[in-house]
This record gives sequence, structure tokens and C-alpha cells, in this order.
Amino acid sequence: MNIGCCEVAIAGLIVNVVSLAIYAGYNIKLKAKEAQLEKRTQELEKKNGKEQAQINQLKAEIEKLKGGKP
Repeated sequence: MNIGCCEVAIAGLIVNVVSLAIYAGYNIKLKAKEAQLEKRTQELEKKNGKEQAQINQLKAEIEKLKGGKP
């Protein structure tokens, strides 16, 4: 019962195809997670911008109450 070069080549091909399928699945999951994180980052930056504007407005109001320049 000898294993010929064709059997070895076929086994290598199968292993290669399975490896590529696993790699492709990993990449798809990674891209989906990256898109989700990017969306979340944009939401947080938008919220932070609104909060910063409120902080600046409150600082200006405090300066007015103190009698200083706005």
C-alpha cells in the first residue's frame, strides 16, 4: 500500500482549499467588526462635538456673569 505522488498532491490541495476558506471567513468577520467599530466611533465623535459646544457655551455664560469678556 504505497501512497503515490497524486494522492499527496490531492491531500495538499484539499488542505490548501480548507485553509483559504478559513482565512476568507476570518477576513469577512474582521471587516464586519471593523465597520461596526467605525460606526460607533463616528457616533461618539458626533456626541462629543455636541457636548463640547455646550461646554463652550456655558463657559461663555460664566464669563458674562463674572463681568468679563465673552
